[in-house]
Amino acid sequence: MLPAYIAAACASRGPRFGDRVWDVRPFVPRSTRLTRVDFGLIGDPWQERTVREFLYSRINHASPVGRSRTARPMKLTRLQREFWLARTVLRDLAAAGAPRLADAERRHLDQVLAGWKQSGSAAERAGTLKHLAAHGPFLTDALAITPWPGRTAAQVTGDPRSGENSTLRIPERITAPLIQAAVFYVTTAAGDIIAARAEVAALRHAREAAPVKTRGQARAAVEALIARRRAAGRGVPAVPARSAHNHRGAPVADGIIQAPNEKFIALLAGLRWTTRKHRDLLAAAAAELGYEAGGLDTPMSPWPVTGRPWRPGMDPAAVHTETSYLRTACWIVIAYLSGMRDAEVRELGRDCAFTEPGADGRDRFKLRGRVFKERRLSGDEAEWVVLDAVHHAVNVLLQINDDPTHLFGYTSGPGVTRARLIGKMPERISEFAAHANVLFSGPGELFIPGQPGGDGGNAGEAAPWAFTTPQFRRTVAWHIAHQPFGIIAGARQYQHAETAMFEGYAGTSSSGFAAEVAAEQATARLDYAEELYRDWDTQGPSGGGAAKTINTEFARIRSELADLPGTAAGPARLRTMLTHLATTLHPGVLGDCFYRPGQALCADRAQPAGEPLPMLNTCLHCPNARRSGKHLPRLQQARDQARDALTAAGRRALPPLQKAALDGHLNQLGQLITQITHAVPAAPENPDSNRTPSR
Repeated sequence: MLPAYIAAACASRGPRFGDRVWDVRPFVPRSTRLTRVDFGLIGDPWQERTVREFLYSRINHASPVGRSRTARPMKLTRLQREFWLARTVLRDLAAAGAPRLADAERRHLDQVLAGWKQSGSAAERAGTLKHLAAHGPFLTDALAITPWPGRTAAQVTGDPRSGENSTLRIPERITAPLIQAAVFYVTTAAGDIIAARAEVAALRHAREAAPVKTRGQARAAVEALIARRRAAGRGVPAVPARSAHNHRGAPVADGIIQAPNEKFIALLAGLRWTTRKHRDLLAAAAAELGYEAGGLDTPMSPWPVTGRPWRPGMDPAAVHTETSYLRTACWIVIAYLSGMRDAEVRELGRDCAFTEPGADGRDRFKLRGRVFKERRLSGDEAEWVVLDAVHHAVNVLLQINDDPTHLFGYTSGPGVTRARLIGKMPERISEFAAHANVLFSGPGELFIPGQPGGDGGNAGEAAPWAFTTPQFRRTVAWHIAHQPFGIIAGARQYQHAETAMFEGYAGTSSSGFAAEVAAEQATARLDYAEELYRDWDTQGPSGGGAAKTINTEFARIRSELADLPGTAAGPARLRTMLTHLATTLHPGVLGDCFYRPGQALCADRAQPAGEPLPMLNTCLHCPNARRSGKHLPRLQQARDQARDALTAAGRRALPPLQKAALDGHLNQLGQLITQITHAVPAAPENPDSNRTPSR
């Protein structure tokens, strides 16, 4: 049932058309979660045949839908979803009175459409019905009518596509501690976890290498273990909290269950079975030495906020659990600090990290991977510019994972030969956030707060944020777009001193991330233009060469907004009228630039050096510049710095040209400040004057 060009890339020919189960796992990327469909789940033979023929046609034929003149065969990664949709559409039509596609009439389509609009996938189901019609020539049972001709599925279901990204952005109060915890795991906790893994591996190797002990030798080994722990001032390893249900009657002291971890103690003593026959020794030792959490020798590093160990000591089970959290932390660091999609992260190879010198001579940290969205099944090669923390995460994964090809592939335990790929990332991220709260929360305050107004289970309790993988790409694109010059101050954002500015962050990756950042930047510029308008509308001061032109345009917009008597212009209309200004707006620290090439003073200076235009903050008297009250503190700071430089220079001889330059710069800044502080406020217009007749 597979096209020859897909089957040729694999040793297997794939499932046959008549097979009950189609499993395409060998032909799709390993990050694909659902790869098989079972036609036996469809009870009706006619529907089963229709779905089978439909999927075969979707995979092998390109049939345009509606007004589209182009189409491509369906990618195998969508097989399971399309199976579910086709099965659902046929079931709903049968329930509406059309057991066969050929029986469907307009009234049946209207009936199922009304039901679909109550669900969250109405447009998707309507689209599948349109695909069923387009592939009718390849179906035994085909539609006799065209569903909703001339209208797209989104138009039919009343789900218009918005130009703005609808993916939720993770709030900064959540991303900041989440990234802080993930970076700590990658840069600090990883060392403890890797050391503990090595310690457990050494204990297991020593046990397997030693001969099986007799009963007397086993008792002597337990006694020797107790003696070693007594000499070291250590307690008896206690049962972990996750096993409390097996020791319901055991008392708890300082959060530690007062019962021995017999399986782990057996490993420490080199025994191949538990220590049940030596419980008298353990009870006596516990009475003397007490119990301790964990039990491995590997010490835990301090959590920088408190200076205390970031977690209690570990036992082998805790090492396994923490390794899983470490993999999730690596995913978070790589995804958030690269802008990569989930599949792009999980499909990274073990040789993905490399460095390359930039144009300025400094090394750039990069990742090499593949992009799959809207590409061929095997994806296309791509590169991402990243931070050094991402390379650190890659190095950690190389040490804890053992898949020969995939960075995120690993075997789940001793004796397991088949590697698995990390998956179910939303659940894993939520579990990591909950674990970080257990480890790092302070008294009465969660380390990673919940979502206000959510259903946390109790009245007034905030619910944990519902993470999805696209949110990370959306969030970092938003941050890049909404920070001055497209950067994020890592030290401020993540409380991590070594995190550099996110310079060159979006890169030129073919994954489309730069385009998403550009879309966010357009939205950010429009937001900022709206702020400038509202500041002007409330008689905020302004100055600069472009102030008169922009203020006149603001006045025109205000007049237009008051055009309809008795109505108030909504925010959407205002933003529409500001769009043309936002396209030329470049926010700056000492002033904003409404860039017009013919009047830009920076153009002549930039062209010989090949600098990008506009050059913000370099032409303080440029006709394109406009300053408002929000620039005043920065201008005053620059003036004070120039004044301090002149004062300091007064103590020693200063070259005349340098002193003249400082004097001129100081006077210039003073003039710009005066333009703002002595600006004439915008006079409110009479809405009844200069009104354009309504059309």
